[in-house]
Amino acid sequence: MNVEALLAAAQALLDEPTEATETVWPIGAAALIRQAVEATVDDYWQARLPDMRWTTQRRKWLALPAYLGRRPELAAAEWTWSALSEACHHRDYDVGLTVEELRGHLLAAAAFRQLVSEQLAA
Repeated sequence: MNVEALLAAAQALLDEPTEATETVWPIGAAALIRQAVEATVDDYWQARLPDMRWTTQRRKWLALPAYLGRRPELAAAEWTWSALSEACHHRDYDVGLTVEELRGHLLAAAAFRQLVSEQLAA
């Protein structure tokens, strides 16, 4: 699944929860958005420095400002990745993310994808 399809699937879970997804849509949307953000990071490094595929996701994030600059979209995407990583490791006592929080993370992921697409096209 490409990044756009992941974001569209997350959007569908947020916009159109069904009876079949009523108990799993929050974690499903969080996982899809997180996967889209990680795929965007991986796409960037694959195009710019393919050997980065061998490092951890955390180190990829640490190196990004040196290549993309300190941009608000990058900071928001890193926060999104961190928050969704925590949310995807759900524990019984967790409340989980609200639909508004998930929509905010979805917007951050889309803005980050746009930034990376523009940088790779330049």
